[in-house]
Amino acid sequence: MSFRLIFEVAVPREPDIKKVIRQLEIFSPVVDTFLVPDNHLGLAALSSVALAIEIRNQGFKPLVALNARDRNLRRLKSDLLTLQAYGIDEVLLVYGDSVDEDRSGLTVKRMLKEAGGMGLKAGVAGSVGRPLGWRTGADFLVTQLAFGRSSAGYWREAHGFRQPVYCGVVGLPNADLARRYLGNIPGLDLPEGYLDAFEADGEAGLKAAIQELGDLKRSGIDGAHLVVPAEWRRFSDLLGAWKEEL
Repeated sequence: MSFRLIFEVAVPREPDIKKVIRQLEIFSPVVDTFLVPDNHLGLAALSSVALAIEIRNQGFKPLVALNARDRNLRRLKSDLLTLQAYGIDEVLLVYGDSVDEDRSGLTVKRMLKEAGGMGLKAGVAGSVGRPLGWRTGADFLVTQLAFGRSSAGYWREAHGFRQPVYCGVVGLPNADLARRYLGNIPGLDLPEGYLDAFEADGEAGLKAAIQELGDLKRSGIDGAHLVVPAEWRRFSDLLGAWKEEL
């Protein structure tokens, strides 16, 4: 069974794409697709559409996120047309992180209808264990960051969802970053001893992500959405070694 690896690009908040090019160079040998977030955390950043085009021009496969929060219907249709013009046919539709003002009335459900009507392959976010509802109309699901989701395959089967599911996996390089990063994710349950493990092994967080990938693959899940805030080169090396052992 193939196991798709989707690496989430850290998108610059300044007019410079060198950081993106570096990530492509580091991870292109070991991942299948690059996910480009759209104004992540509600902060303005380089356009996900523009970066997706650049990634494709570099010869790699982009998965472009489009959020409902910052768009009206006209802007959504324009973005979808632009992506199609550049040969990009896969989008991840999300609402967007919460902001205090300037929120659009567009919904992810409406976005999914529009993208499907234009022939794009459209995925949405889902939470393992929760009902899917209208999300069953998506071409794939990307789940929240979490640990220990060996039941994800059963959850998909229980809801009759036959399309791919990609589970969010986070690789964290040290305990301080882990505390700050994970503390901002609502409802995330850490495995027992996760933070303590950094005292004995500084790479415990990166290695835990690799172990999570193995668990997900054995559970029958189709792939993973990788979030790695730092130590890209080292995680790429670990990921490459893991793939060689498969």
